[in-house]
Amino acid sequence: MSNVLNASQSNNEERYITGYLAHNRDSFMQLIEGPRAEVEDVYDRIVKDPRHSGIVRILAEKAEARAFPRWSMNYFRVDKNGHNGTMLVRRGDPVDSLMTAEAPRDLIYTFSKFIRQS
Repeated sequence: MSNVLNASQSNNEERYITGYLAHNRDSFMQLIEGPRAEVEDVYDRIVKDPRHSGIVRILAEKAEARAFPRWSMNYFRVDKNGHNGTMLVRRGDPVDSLMTAEAPRDLIYTFSKFIRQS
């Protein structure tokens, strides 16, 4: 997973894409933000990747501001027992909290609910 995450972070920096990826057992939830064409290209690659299945787009809309303007792609993983979580970041990436206070409340709620699911 760390190889995929490192490649994604490097590619995202070049394309000015930011976001957040959460992993809970066999499920992933991801927010991708940036220029629409770049985000659509990333999403299309994810959909076509045979390692992924059951992909559901929850929302695709223009936002007034980015929720994660300084994260090329942060990653949070819940352990196998569903009790503890681990956030992985690259050297130099800010880690103020799981999500900044400026992040939209509905976004925080959605990711929190996903992370806590058993």
